[in-house]
Amino acid sequence: MLRLPDRRRRGWLFLAALAGCLVIGLGLVGLAAGGLSATEQRPADEPAVIAAARAEAHVFVRHAGFGDRFGRIGVAALGRPSGQAALTGLNCARFHFAAGRGVCLTAEPGIFAVYRAQLLDANLAVVADRQLAGIPSRARMSRDGRYAATTVFVTGHSYAGGTFSTQTLILDAETGELVADLEDFSVSREGQPMRDIDFNFWGVTFSDSSNIFYATLGTGGQAHLVRGDLASRSFEVLAENVECPSLSPDGTRIAFKRRVEGSGEGLPVWRLHVLDVATLTVRPLGNEERNIDDQLEWLDNQSVLYAVEDPAALVADVWRSPVEGGLPTVFVTGAESPAVVAPESD
Repeated sequence: MLRLPDRRRRGWLFLAALAGCLVIGLGLVGLAAGGLSATEQRPADEPAVIAAARAEAHVFVRHAGFGDRFGRIGVAALGRPSGQAALTGLNCARFHFAAGRGVCLTAEPGIFAVYRAQLLDANLAVVADRQLAGIPSRARMSRDGRYAATTVFVTGHSYAGGTFSTQTLILDAETGELVADLEDFSVSREGQPMRDIDFNFWGVTFSDSSNIFYATLGTGGQAHLVRGDLASRSFEVLAENVECPSLSPDGTRIAFKRRVEGSGEGLPVWRLHVLDVATLTVRPLGNEERNIDDQLEWLDNQSVLYAVEDPAALVADVWRSPVEGGLPTVFVTGAESPAVVAPESD
């Protein structure tokens, strides 16, 4: 087996960890008993159906099937199990939405691929866009819809002797203007400055105050949970072995994936855990014991959503798991990248 030098091997393994934050499938959906199903999709979206779904609590999902629906963003009401979900005209490599604003990361293939962040209004119309430096990895909106966080893999941006690193930006959701590049933030740990040449950030999740957010800092082959302050351009390290954090709606817990003993050389394995924000204590999440490579989305304060790849079908499904216990169940088939949205007001 090929043996990489320690530092390059460390960087390669860390990229494998980051890839766990990538969503795998794409899809949307009708609503069926026990969850949502992608098997009853219509070939075209209907504005009236989309509007009806979005008039109450709903979920956006990215289609994870095949054909011309691949990558399409769909929407379905959470409270009408017999209703149908509707495909929008939007096609994204990564997507998120909150408070009447959205972000769609796109990839235009070609000899020289072009990657962009499109900022969306409440009607999913593009209001601004910005070219990105690499392959889309993660996208997250702040809860107030003010900011969009984007993470990409950057080619040719040195990663401790490797060939890839990440770039995570915070953008103004209305104008697309750059608000901050997380690599420009200072980092402290137990009151002492911390710095290394292989700092990489991903997995942003915002608090109710869009000034405060959490993310993963990868450095030295380790993943750290950091709390960011946008105003002071600073991070504080809070905990170790925390990847792809997601803050609960009430702000009291962070669901994340934690690396456990691998299944072989270069094959990391993650299990879902929950961290108490006040005490920083950690425990396993519910009864989910599979290897999960995703950044979770909270459905409510009691349960989370996440994508699980089906290797046999080569697509992903969105699963729902209670945080405190109970068995995980399929929530959306043939889909990934859920974004739960409260009812829209007039």
